[in-house]
Amino acid sequence: MDKVNRSRRIHFLAQFVPTELDPKVGVYFGEHVLRVNAQMCLVVNLEGEVGIRALHPALVSELSIVCGDKHWIAHGRVYEQWFLLPESISLSDRRIGQWISSSATEVYRQSQFGPVVNVRSNNAN
Repeated sequence: MDKVNRSRRIHFLAQFVPTELDPKVGVYFGEHVLRVNAQMCLVVNLEGEVGIRALHPALVSELSIVCGDKHWIAHGRVYEQWFLLPESISLSDRRIGQWISSSATEVYRQSQFGPVVNVRSNNAN
């Protein structure tokens, strides 16, 4: 997907983040991201796929069912906290707004204690 359409997609999805979290759209190694409190919670990758960061166990569970084991991969690293939505789900699906809001809220909550690490607790040693 070209840069303009990735930008349009991330800006469309940004509407689902509560405004009080002061979301910021930016670019991370060429991929469009949305941050709250300087921590990423949403990505539109170079292929145009939407990735949602799941930190809360309930969101991890729900996205695991919907997305399976499809995670965001950047620079050869698999980001297991990040679930890529299947193309079969429309971006206007009500669940997407709920998932994005939940992700942003939890990322913001955890960021109050410092940087949010990129490892799910059940994978940590």
